[in-house]
Amino acid sequence: MNDLDDFDGLEDEDIIVVVDDEGVEYEYLIMDAVEHKGSTYMLVTPADYEDDDEDEEFEACIIKKEGDDGDDVIFTLVEDEVEFNEVAALFMENADEYGIEV
Repeated sequence: MNDLDDFDGLEDEDIIVVVDDEGVEYEYLIMDAVEHKGSTYMLVTPADYEDDDEDEEFEACIIKKEGDDGDDVIFTLVEDEVEFNEVAALFMENADEYGIEV
């Protein structure tokens, strides 16, 4: 995995900005990206997480590229349990590389 160059020019350590329905911006670090059944999925973590903060719980999310809207890319959280489990299994293949639990 960790082939981010295959996904629209992404490189390691890339950060994306996600804007919710209320206009609030969140920055996420892209840990990895995979193609599965014709869709692009990314494993992301909050960009402001600090590795040395052992007291803070570390979270990762799997998001799915749904399409493009002009200059914006539309991502959604993977909520379908079967789809999530299939994609999580792909990310688990490199879980030691990330140092996180998917």
